[in-house]
Amino acid sequence: MRFALIFCFTICFSCQYFEKKKLNSDVILEQELQTFKWDEVDQYPTFETCDEDQNYEDNKACFESIFTTHIFEVLKDSDMVVLDTENDTILVNFLVSKTGKITLSSLDASQLSEASTQNLNEILSASLLELPKLYPAIKRSQHVQTVFQLPIILNTN
Repeated sequence: MRFALIFCFTICFSCQYFEKKKLNSDVILEQELQTFKWDEVDQYPTFETCDEDQNYEDNKACFESIFTTHIFEVLKDSDMVVLDTENDTILVNFLVSKTGKITLSSLDASQLSEASTQNLNEILSASLLELPKLYPAIKRSQHVQTVFQLPIILNTN
């Protein structure tokens, strides 16, 4: 009788110890998304001429240096005519795709005429083809698309 009572007691109350808690994938996803920093990458886009073994800051500095120097040289050597204003700041957005292709995505030049804006757009778009090979940014071991904004200050004096 005691054995039967202990056996029944064990069966009734021991099931909870064998039950596994199920993890809800939505809860895990929500927790992961809260800790995920959407506006940062693990590695900046990298030009072929930059050292692959650089840390994050050095890699960023190398990318920015090569890119801004190239754009500066192209604009310095161009014959762009700006008749509207003496000084203007133009915001240029560049897109680096997941494959490493860089394109001009937008140009905010509200003070320039349509012809000057179109001319600048053509000059910058053509100059991107002359850049060294570019590898895309990396986020969590995946190639990602990134957008960079470059302010260009035009001074006609």
